[in-house]
Amino acid sequence: MEVHHHPDLHHKRKHFKEYFLEFLMIFLAVTMGFFAENVREALSENTKEKEYMESMIEDIKTDTSKLTQAISHWKTSNSNLDSILMYLKKEPNANNIDQLYHLFDENYWHFDLFKYNNKTIEELKSSGNYRLLRNKSIANQIISYDLDMKYILTQEQDVKDLMTASKDIESKFFDFSQLASHHYTNTDTSFLKGNKKHYYLLSYDKQLIGEYFNKLLSFRLLAYRHEQLFEENRQKAIALLQNIQKEYQ
Repeated sequence: MEVHHHPDLHHKRKHFKEYFLEFLMIFLAVTMGFFAENVREALSENTKEKEYMESMIEDIKTDTSKLTQAISHWKTSNSNLDSILMYLKKEPNANNIDQLYHLFDENYWHFDLFKYNNKTIEELKSSGNYRLLRNKSIANQIISYDLDMKYILTQEQDVKDLMTASKDIESKFFDFSQLASHHYTNTDTSFLKGNKKHYYLLSYDKQLIGEYFNKLLSFRLLAYRHEQLFEENRQKAIALLQNIQKEYQ
């Protein structure tokens, strides 16, 4: 008859040191996993931060180029504006009227709304990733730069409104059909190239000309300040660009 032996259910108790070693190994494994995850996340955020700053550099380079072009255009426009104001104060004789039309022919009413390239800044805001910028000085500089550039866009509307008010009066005594043909794009302008020796005004009313002078003088003050703002922001853009390039190599 076969005899079955019951298994020995009484295991030998582990020593305290064995429990402690098991606990220690589990704890170390969890801790190392936690640190590994933190390192991985930190590396990922550092990569994102650098990508944002590379994109920011490209945006600022574009802004700087556009600001430089705008400054050049406004310098020319404002220089012509000074000359127009000077001739408006003189007697409206043939020579002075010719000079006025010549200045208008130089595209003195240059006005292109500035296009601010804030793609990266808006993405940082909408995604909540401003926190990735470890250098708080640069982060604050970017915020300040954004506000300054948006102020330019706000003032541009004021400049445009004042320009429109000036042109409403201007059209009452200047005959624009006498201007050079390059102002009439894609149009047959051969009829404008007559043999007139001098230009003429539609009206010689002194009160009307005086009203136009006052509007134009107000525009001059704002236009010069606008030019200064472009130059100030260009310098800020260059400084920000250099700081970012230095920080992120």
